[in-house]
Amino acid sequence: YVGVMYAGEMVETGSVEAIFADPQHPYTQGLMRCVPRLGTTKESSRLYPIRGRVPAPKDRPKSACIFAPRCDYATDHCRTERPLLREVKQGHMARCFYSEEIDPEAWKPPEGLVPELPPPVEGEEEALLTVSELRTYYEQESRSLLSLVGMGQKQHVKAVDEVDFSIPARKTLGVVGESGCGKSTLAKTIVGLESPTNGRVEFLGFDITNPVSERDLKLIQELQMVFQNPDSTMNPSYTVGHQISRPLQRFQTVAGREIREEVIRLLNAVRLDGSYYDRLPRQLSGGEKQRVGIARAFASRPELVLCDEPVSALDVSVQAAVLNLLMEIQREHGTTMMFIAHDLSVVRFFSDYVAVMYLGHIVEIGPAEAIYAPPYMPYTEALLSAVPIPDPKAEQKHIRLEGTVPSALNPPTGCVFHTRCPRRAEMLPDGGRICEVETPPWQYNTPEHRIFCHIPLEELRKLDPVVTTR
Repeated sequence: YVGVMYAGEMVETGSVEAIFADPQHPYTQGLMRCVPRLGTTKESSRLYPIRGRVPAPKDRPKSACIFAPRCDYATDHCRTERPLLREVKQGHMARCFYSEEIDPEAWKPPEGLVPELPPPVEGEEEALLTVSELRTYYEQESRSLLSLVGMGQKQHVKAVDEVDFSIPARKTLGVVGESGCGKSTLAKTIVGLESPTNGRVEFLGFDITNPVSERDLKLIQELQMVFQNPDSTMNPSYTVGHQISRPLQRFQTVAGREIREEVIRLLNAVRLDGSYYDRLPRQLSGGEKQRVGIARAFASRPELVLCDEPVSALDVSVQAAVLNLLMEIQREHGTTMMFIAHDLSVVRFFSDYVAVMYLGHIVEIGPAEAIYAPPYMPYTEALLSAVPIPDPKAEQKHIRLEGTVPSALNPPTGCVFHTRCPRRAEMLPDGGRICEVETPPWQYNTPEHRIFCHIPLEELRKLDPVVTTR
């Protein structure tokens, strides 16, 4: 069974099948429209956030429907009387006067709910960012007795190891993988917050493997980052306007007398009005803080923005609004992005290319549509099988990886994934012993889609799709 809560009240309850296949409350229906499905893309579908925001506890009405201010079906009846949780179908309860009359298939988005996106730029684009053989290791002292007398060998945490990829201009590369696989370290190395051990990072034709403190100011202006937790990157003592104006002053994006006007323009661009200029971070919701972080990142009008899990801590409605906002900015300004996330359905929806990381390595990379269909690298297949599908009719494989992710301090020999791979024993001779001793070759399914695996592509192509819909 599933219970759907809104502003402290249960607004709908029912079986999993009933809630997902036939939601009866407008709030539940709105949540469904916010969630990207695994096979959808930004070209083929849109996300529709729920307008408005959840009321504060002190503002919740006692004699009206609590969802009425955000509901597209609200009437005077809803604003003057509080609905009870009632049975609308057998075993299915909803707190709405009009559940039986509402047809979610006939719903149309209110005007201005989502931006009208300009068409994508067609044609081949040159690589804006190229990463070659990048390594980021962290030195760690050995814990052996020899280290106490200065004779121990130094060890290294291999956070990023032999990573190669490029991002075409105006496109988005999604980066996925389990926690600790090196996604955030990769982004921080590119932006200059971590120093690479080896390799080359080329941006706009310039080598940027040096720390951010040693980079030319113009390169810093053209490469910005949206961080996962806006609370850790916003100074609680300064207003929103002050914090967005800092990059404008630093990079002299606009004349000094135009800074306030430009800050308000940026706030409007992220769907916040001018009243937010003088607010402090503690006066904002989580979604509003993330929008301020996006406004600040785009204040310098950068060519490349690295987004480190910008929607992972947000509810699905705010997530939909932020994804729409990023797409709008990208289309209007031609911004290139690297988008890090755990949710593969979000990455599939938002990204043009996808890179799958495991234990510091990229193990599969290619166009988004290629990553989500066989042939899969076995790790990619396992990740896809773990994506929640909000459709009771969908049939989905369930692949449970055994064991834990090995330590990046002492990664496995051969294929880094061999200790947890569910396919090598059944698809390779001798139980896949080659995976334990030899580094896999890159196999090219297409010139852009490559897989880091010993299992032949013709065998991987025989795998059934992870998700099928009846």
